[in-house]
Order: sequence, then structure tokens, then C-alpha cells
Amino acid sequence: MAKPLVVKQTEVMSSFDITLLERSKIYGSRKRVSLDAQGRDCARAALTIDGASLLGSGMTGQGYFTDAGNWVSRSSMVGIDVNGKVVEPKASTLGIAQDLEGPVDVAQVLDLVIQSVYYLEPQPDASALVERLKAGEVFRCVFNFSAGHELETAYLVGNTEGIFAIVGQHVEASWVEEGQSYVPALDVEDNADELDFEAL
Repeated sequence: MAKPLVVKQTEVMSSFDITLLERSKIYGSRKRVSLDAQGRDCARAALTIDGASLLGSGMTGQGYFTDAGNWVSRSSMVGIDVNGKVVEPKASTLGIAQDLEGPVDVAQVLDLVIQSVYYLEPQPDASALVERLKAGEVFRCVFNFSAGHELETAYLVGNTEGIFAIVGQHVEASWVEEGQSYVPALDVEDNADELDFEAL
């Protein structure tokens, strides 16, 4: 079982056991099985461009081939930022108390590209926070289920069905009122050299 989500606000700790909500757990699922002429299960595979190798399921998850045909394992790969510098991996935040911000405006959740949703099972120390969540308040904290190169944001929300963490990455969104057309702003300075007024 995963470590709990632990948050703190004004030194008050609240802990939650977490369970990933998956569509298949809620609605069930069906699996389509491909069979050959003899009724045997077919396994998916990919043929390399040169036709020399057949890659089975899971094989490409171990690493990659470069354009020159050299094998690079995942364990030797590193993250690089836009400036070409190595990005240090961020550790999992589970089991480590994270600062809780809020209550925040619920509209902030609309600026989130949602990656996952977790059901939170409150532990006894979370009773005060649970009451505030059930009353409609929204809180947020940094979240990483497992180690990775980017930290995500978790919004804690509650309703009559329970307490949930909505997890994802923030995006900048431009909103347009109903009935209006979106016209992006023209940066005159950036486009000054491209405009030829003599040709008009």
C-alpha cells in the first residue's frame, strides 16, 4: 500500500490514505482479445524499420534506440531543461508533510490539466480539515506520487461522496466571454521588421 498523503497548515498535520480512481474500477471494463485461426491469443509486437528485430510488449519501456542504432537504457537517461541543464529528479511527496495552501478559489482548479484523481481516506488527525472540505473549501499542495522530473499540484476537494485529490499541471488559459471573438494581441515590436509599409 502507498504511503499516506500528509499535509500541514499552521503546524497542524492531516493524513489521508490514497487510492487512485480509475475508470475501470468505477464503470468496469471490457477487453478485446485477438485470436489466430487456431483460436490462440495473439500478442502485439512491432517490427523495427530494418526488419531485423521484433519488439514485444514492454521491450521499448526498457530504453530507446538512437537514430544511429545505438541502444540507450532508461536508467542512463537524464532530464534536460530548455537551457540544456540537467534537471534533478523530484522525490515522491507521499509520507512527507507538504504545506497546505488555502482555502483557495475553486476556479483555480479550471486551470489544471488533470493527470489523475485520488480518493482520500481520512485518518483520525484529519477530522478538522475534512469538515472544511465537506463545507466546500478547497485547498492545494505540491504532489508527486512517485519520483519524477516535475512536481504536480493537488487540489483537495470534498462532497457528499468523500474527499478527493485532483492532481495535474497548471496551464495559462485565456477566457473569452460568450458572444465575443478571441483576437490575440499583436506585438508590434516583434513584428515591426516583417511589415513592409511601402508595399501597401
